[in-house]
Amino acid sequence: MDKKGSSWWTWFWIILFLMIMTSVISNSFYRRSMYRQMMYDDMYEDQLQQQLEDDMMRDLYRDQMRDDMYNDMMYDDMMRDLYKDDLGRGTYENYYPPSQNQEEQDSESEEESKTVSSVSDGDTIKLSNGETIRLIGLNAPESGQSCSSEATDKLKEFVLGKEVILEQDVDDKDQYSRLLRYVYVDSIFVNLEMVRLGLAHKYEYGSNTKYSSKFEQAENEAKQNEGCLWKSEEVNYIQDKCIYITNFHFNAAGNDNYNLNDEYVTFGNKCSYSIGMDSWTIKDETASHIYTIPSFTFQSGATFTLYTGRGTNTNSVLYWGRTSGDYAAIWNNGGDTLFLRDSKGNLVLSKSYSGY
Repeated sequence: MDKKGSSWWTWFWIILFLMIMTSVISNSFYRRSMYRQMMYDDMYEDQLQQQLEDDMMRDLYRDQMRDDMYNDMMYDDMMRDLYKDDLGRGTYENYYPPSQNQEEQDSESEEESKTVSSVSDGDTIKLSNGETIRLIGLNAPESGQSCSSEATDKLKEFVLGKEVILEQDVDDKDQYSRLLRYVYVDSIFVNLEMVRLGLAHKYEYGSNTKYSSKFEQAENEAKQNEGCLWKSEEVNYIQDKCIYITNFHFNAAGNDNYNLNDEYVTFGNKCSYSIGMDSWTIKDETASHIYTIPSFTFQSGATFTLYTGRGTNTNSVLYWGRTSGDYAAIWNNGGDTLFLRDSKGNLVLSKSYSGY
């Protein structure tokens, strides 16, 4: 009995020992595994944190670069607006800042900077490379017309033999293959100054209307200051302002170019006296559209109508004499200005309309 009991306890203690050892070993493996997992998790978390920090720094850098670029653009736009506003007031004490980036400015100047070799008239110049430039936004008088020599001389003073900066708008060339450009020299916006000085009328050329409001302001200033084109002698019919327009029928039925006598202007005379209008001129904003009135007396209280087409002149009807065809019509449906001048070139009447 004692041996059998002893044997049983021996096996009990052996099994218990094995169970304890198994548990210890299992716990050891478990703890090691947990430790490795924790180490892996910590390492992964560190890497993730580092990645997040790197991403944040890159985002901050990009935001800073974007802000710097935006601020540069805002600065350039502000300086351009200030420059244009100053020019609109007729000041020369400005500079031309196309870009804050010097390399970009130098590159732009190399492409657009040209030297003027000759001046044709008050709105056309030729460059040393042979290109002809038609100044945008204005229309100067043709040779022989009032203020034509003054306009040509002033444009020569501005640009002849000098290096100019050229700015393009929407339309690149006109129908004569002349380049359409805004011209700058020595901080002067030449196109605008010619209008402001009363040496040219404002004139919208095609789609090039970028500075239309500036040109309108400049022309109003020229009128107030009685610039060359806006000077008038103190003659009675000008001072009395008794010649006026009663009807401006600029939009003929159908195609204006082929219905010319449905395009007409009717004038009235409310003076108490008759007016001799021999060699007076009527024109629109286009320099080539000029009608010279033949021997004609405008009776007091009377009216007369000027038709664009052909016909026989009478005491109340005059005909411009245009022949139907492309570009035959005179008055633009989209807007135009009529100028009536006496035989000495004095401006008697101007009438603008905005069209339809």
